[in-house]
Amino acid sequence: MARVAVTTTTDRSIALAAELVAVGVEPVPLPSMEVRRGSDVDLARARAAAEEADLIVLTSSRPLDVLWPHGDMPPTPVAAVGPATAVRVARYGGRVDFVGRGGSIDLSQRLVPRVAGMKVAYPHAAGGDPRCAVALSDAAAQLVAVPVYRFVPKAPGLDPVDAAVFTSAPAVEGWFLSRTLDDIVVGAIGLGAESTLRRRGRVADVLCWRPSYARLARALAGYLAA
Repeated sequence: MARVAVTTTTDRSIALAAELVAVGVEPVPLPSMEVRRGSDVDLARARAAAEEADLIVLTSSRPLDVLWPHGDMPPTPVAAVGPATAVRVARYGGRVDFVGRGGSIDLSQRLVPRVAGMKVAYPHAAGGDPRCAVALSDAAAQLVAVPVYRFVPKAPGLDPVDAAVFTSAPAVEGWFLSRTLDDIVVGAIGLGAESTLRRRGRVADVLCWRPSYARLARALAGYLAA
């Protein structure tokens, strides 16, 4: 059975590992990044903006853990990047108004005609792709975009693996702190991971643009089998 390194943060590795098990490969937790919360000032500002906004835009479910860990989201409608994020919004007491299916850039483009005249809150990761914020800022009456967490690369363990999967740029950077990608299969989700891999001289063997662990797992299993 092929052994696949799961490089996302420890708290998210379980979901991806389950999808890998379902397609017949062995997940090996090797987190190569960690999450650090924003300042108390930024978190307070993001919560206030969410309560006052006409729409909250979430391009990840991580702001839920940071801002409303007790499940006390405000009743403000939410636009979620994908079905998985939408499910978590409901669990945290929020109200989903729109669900995207193609990543953060696709979500922002689909929201452009919907947010005209609106006040939009956008809690997000520091250092992420700025195109989503730019599109929302141009279309909405007001955008309050607050970085509420950031990813920090970390060196993974040295367990032997046949493949590695990456869901973000910091995970790629963290991997190279202690390892290389020589002679293993590489899977990735999204532009951030893909472009960072290319900058590091490696092209992903399996690439999924949509934020779906299940799609990535199926594609990777198919590639490994072939």
